Amino acid sequence: MNKKILEAIADIAYFAGAKNYSSGDSRLDASEFILWAEQFESLNSDANWDQRDYILEIEDFANAKIQEASQT
Repeated sequence: MNKKILEAIADIAYFAGAKNYSSGDSRLDASEFILWAEQFESLNSDANWDQRDYILEIEDFANAKIQEASQT
């Protein structure tokens, strides 16, 4: 696993915690955060983070995923 993925996992977990998100199964949550981080990195593989705000982008992405997961 590369450093970008690890950073994305940490950021997503942080935002999920800030939103008090939990499915009730911490292993499921961890697996979801890993999957979400992989999706985020795949969607943004060509991103120029000197021109885009990484924190705002991943926060928006994480919030959308959290909202989606909360509705299931």
